[in-house]
Amino acid sequence: MPAVSRTLQLCVVVALGGTILGWQLFVPPIIGLADQGDFGRVLGPLGYAPVPKGPEHKYAYVTRTFVQDPGNRERRWEQISSEFILATVAVTLNRVLVGPGTFDITVFGFTHAVLFLLAFARLLYVTRNLAMYRTAWALMLLVLTDVGYAAYWNSLYTEPASCLWFLFLLAESIYLCESEQISMGQILRWNIFAVLWIMAKTQNAALCIPLAAYDLRMVWRALGRGGRYAALGGAVAICVAGGVMYRSLLPAPRVSVLYDVVFFGILPEAEDARADLKALGLDPNYARYSGTLPWSPGTGVADGTLVNALQANVSSFSVMEFYVRHPARLWRHLQARFPAALSLRPEFCGNFDRSAGRPPGARSNAVALWSRFHERCLSRIALLLLGALVLVPAAGVVFVMRHRWATPARRWVELGILLAACCLTAFFVAAFGDTYDNVKHQFLFNLLLDACLVFWLVAALHRLRRGGSNKQQPL
Repeated sequence: MPAVSRTLQLCVVVALGGTILGWQLFVPPIIGLADQGDFGRVLGPLGYAPVPKGPEHKYAYVTRTFVQDPGNRERRWEQISSEFILATVAVTLNRVLVGPGTFDITVFGFTHAVLFLLAFARLLYVTRNLAMYRTAWALMLLVLTDVGYAAYWNSLYTEPASCLWFLFLLAESIYLCESEQISMGQILRWNIFAVLWIMAKTQNAALCIPLAAYDLRMVWRALGRGGRYAALGGAVAICVAGGVMYRSLLPAPRVSVLYDVVFFGILPEAEDARADLKALGLDPNYARYSGTLPWSPGTGVADGTLVNALQANVSSFSVMEFYVRHPARLWRHLQARFPAALSLRPEFCGNFDRSAGRPPGARSNAVALWSRFHERCLSRIALLLLGALVLVPAAGVVFVMRHRWATPARRWVELGILLAACCLTAFFVAAFGDTYDNVKHQFLFNLLLDACLVFWLVAALHRLRRGGSNKQQPL
C-alpha cells in the first residue's frame, strides 16, 4: 500500500509540473526567450529561417514562426551540440503533424517539455525511497518549473540540452548511490548522459575532468570484468568528448570570445591597459579598443592584424595564466561578475511574442518565486556560496579518505563532491570564458547550484531528523 501511495504521489507531482509548464509555454500569451543571435546555430543546419528574417524580434520579442530556407546558414558560426538531437526530434514531429514548410516555436517547447517531464519523473522515481522524499520533490517542483528555467524550452538555445541531459545524469547518479554494486547497464546509461551533457555546449567541455574522475570510481563498484571495462571506457569517452567540444569551436566564435575577454573584460578593469596588453602578448596600442565588443561601432575585429595577433597569442589557457599571475585582478573580476552570476533571467531577452502587446523586452513575473529568491537573497551571499562550494568538496574528500570502505553515506558524499566540483567548474568557465551575456553563460552554474542547495538542504534536514530518532534511515 505505501508503494501504491508513493506512485500516486509521483504521478500527481509530475502532472502538477506538466500543468505549470503547459500554462507558461502554450497558453497565450506564451512565454519563451527572444533570440540574441544564437538561434542561427541550430536553425541553419536544420534548413530553417525566422520570420521576420531581420533583426526586428531580436532581444525584444519571442520569434514564433520559422520557414524552410536552406540558404539561411552562417557556417563559420555554427557549433556541434547535442541540442541537435532534440531539435531534430522537434522538426521531425512538426513534419509529421503539420508539414515541412513551417513550424512554430512551441513545437520545440513541446519537445523540450516532454523530455523534461520524463527526466523529472525519473528523478522523482529514484528518490522515492528517501526518508525526506516529499521535501526533495517539493523543492524540485519549485525550482525546475520556475520561469527562469521554463522560458528556455520555447527557444532555440543550447541551454535546454544542458539542463535535460544533466537531469537525466543526476537521476542515474542518485540511482548509483542507492546501489551496492552497479551493473553494466547502469554504467552505460550514466556515461551516455555524461557525454551528451558535455556535448551540449562548448563551455561544458571542462566538465569532463570531474565527470571522468567520478567515472573511474565506478570501476571499484562495477559488477564483473565487463562492468569495469565499461567504466574505464566511459571515462575515456568523457575525456574525448571534452576534447572534441573544446577543439570544435570555429575561428569566428573563438576570436569573438577572446575579443570579449580581453577588450570588454580585462582592459576595462585595468589601471594600465597598455601593460595588460603587453602581458598578453598584444600591441599596447590596441588599448584604444578597450570597452568595445566584436559588434560595437569602431570594434577592433575589423582590424585584421589584431585578429591575427589574438589567434596567435591569446587562448583560454593564457587568460587563466594572466589571472593567476595577477590575483588582485582575479578578485576584482570575480566581484564584477557576482551581481549577474546568481540571476536566472537573461539580461537581453524578452519573454513574450509581439502579439501579446507587451513592451519590447518585457519579462514574465509568473511562476518566478525561485528567480526572485536568486536575485534578492542568493545574490547577496554569492561569495559565501562560492566559499561553500570550495569547502564542501575538500571536506568530502577528507570524509572519503577516512571511510575507505563502501557505505551508503560515502556514496552520497561522493555525489555531493561531484555536484560541487561541476558547479565550481561551470562558474569559473563562464566567469573567465566570456564577459558578455553573463546571465545566460551562468545558466549551468545556477542549475548546478540549485541542485547543490537542494542536496544540502535535504541532507541537513535528514540529519536533524535522525538526531531526534533512533532509526537509521537512508537519506
